[in-house]
Amino acid sequence: GPTGPTGPTGPTGATGSTGTTGTTGTTGATGGGAIIPFASGTTPAALVNALIANTGTLLGFGFSQPGVALLGGGDITLALGVGDYAFVAPRDGVITSLAGFFSATAALTPLAPVQIQMQVLIASAGSNTFSPQGAPLLLTPALPAIAIGTTASGIEALNIPVVAGDKILLYVSLTATSPIAIVLGFVSAGLNIV
Repeated sequence: GPTGPTGPTGPTGATGSTGTTGTTGTTGATGGGAIIPFASGTTPAALVNALIANTGTLLGFGFSQPGVALLGGGDITLALGVGDYAFVAPRDGVITSLAGFFSATAALTPLAPVQIQMQVLIASAGSNTFSPQGAPLLLTPALPAIAIGTTASGIEALNIPVVAGDKILLYVSLTATSPIAIVLGFVSAGLNIV
């Protein structure tokens, strides 16, 4: 005779046991890091080589403090009247690069070419004394004559470890081999921390 009608679907069976976890995938590539910006703001940075003392500018985030000199060992101790232009590292990391740019706001014909440099300085947590870390970034070209709007720039790879709580400063000055001069201009920079 003919096939009978299909019967109703039976109840769903119990869920089976969970399978074993698969193998862990390969580690992804390291991220590009975070970029920390710096800029002198509306007040030009003043970079001075003089017979008695050489002074540079602390570079902040839209502000700058000229007239600051490194001590004999190359350190800077923040004091009243100088202000605080450092940022605090919220985690461990490594500073991997520094880029900088200078644009002159006053004309000058120095006795010999002047060269602008940028130096990373770090103070440990709880300290106001900052010490140079890594080699300075030398902006190029060295400037034999400066007109308003003359520029110099550079990018440098670095490998500077940073511990959470460290305070980080950026100091801009003329190289020690530059002649006696007063160089004025706007300065900007960027640090990359991975």
